[in-house]
Amino acid sequence: MDDYTLKIKEIYDELNPTEIKIADYLLTNIDDVFNLSIQELAEKTGASQAAWVRFCKLLGYSGLKEFKKTYIMSGLNKVKNENNDEEQLYTDIKGYTSVESIVENVSLLNAKAITDTQKILDIKSVEQAVRAISQAKKILFLGAGASGLVAQDAAYKFTRIGKYSIAASDFHIQLTHTSLLQKEDVVVIISYSGRTKEMIECLDIAKEIGCPVISITKYGKNEIGSKADIPLFISAPEIEKRSGAMGSRIAQLAVVDILFTGVANREYESIEAILKRTSEYTAEHKI
Repeated sequence: MDDYTLKIKEIYDELNPTEIKIADYLLTNIDDVFNLSIQELAEKTGASQAAWVRFCKLLGYSGLKEFKKTYIMSGLNKVKNENNDEEQLYTDIKGYTSVESIVENVSLLNAKAITDTQKILDIKSVEQAVRAISQAKKILFLGAGASGLVAQDAAYKFTRIGKYSIAASDFHIQLTHTSLLQKEDVVVIISYSGRTKEMIECLDIAKEIGCPVISITKYGKNEIGSKADIPLFISAPEIEKRSGAMGSRIAQLAVVDILFTGVANREYESIEAILKRTSEYTAEHKI
């Protein structure tokens, strides 16, 4: 799946009627887009030129020209993937006929969540997040439910390299930690939906304090991603009411690993000694 196609499918259910007209046209008539002016596209879709520009910006481009240029540079010539198997990877937790098919499909789902996330991650945003974390006096990782487990994993990783990192599962403790943030700190909010009330409350407190906020949410329109100073997006279009914490959790962990590696690489000379020391002490407890 092309990355722009992926982005459209991620946000399709949240689009308004005008945006749906443009999205449908892009998904089915991509070749025509390159042969028509924005005025002609507006006439064909019944959506204004301004609406086309806004939609391109929604996908992360400055406008229609950048969208065309990026598409051409990517070397992609087709909208539809001729192999429909890729579209069938995101399945629910039922309907399998054997353990073998479960192993295969879950493995493929997790792998796809990572590769699709790679396609939509904005490199400049990742660089900004790495810089913010590197410069932070304290890092507060926040998440609820399965995302909370990812937050704890992140705090552990960064603690290993000498970064003052905190993650708590209890919401009241999360509020306490958030209220004690300073401008020199950074908070990383992990929420697949980007709509968790508790996380939004913590985000608002951090913004009032003036603490930089990094978010890790699904791609598309969501309150946490919109309010964050540095939004990072993942791709894992699952059935949220049932298996929503499978591919999304893997994608979140992948982004955490990217940030961790980025910070460690940025400060490798000083961090190498810390990693060696922490490894030596934990090694003593292995049989």
